[in-house]
Amino acid sequence: MTDTELEERLRHDLHSEERAPSFEHTWTAAELRYRRGRRRNAALAGLAATLAAVAIIVNALMPEQDQVVYIEMAELLETTSWQAPSDVLLPAREFDIYQDLPALMESTEEVGGALL
Repeated sequence: MTDTELEERLRHDLHSEERAPSFEHTWTAAELRYRRGRRRNAALAGLAATLAAVAIIVNALMPEQDQVVYIEMAELLETTSWQAPSDVLLPAREFDIYQDLPALMESTEEVGGALL
């Protein structure tokens, strides 16, 4: 490339229409995008508020069901059970202390007491 070709190419590029946009043009485009985004967000917020209000009104207008369900105590006791979380730490019971009280073994001697 010769100096004259380089000079012509530089002159063409400097005066070309593909130059970077001016600050004013860039600032205006940014403000326009910002306003457009705010309008879109405001519209979405309005739509969400409208849908919430419609849902509340529809829920308020629906008739309530007057059906009351009573629970029988026997049914409740048959379907529920409770076990302490620490029961797994206890050794396995060989007898139920509340039902079967252990009896002390008797001595083979008539005069003696219980075997210890």
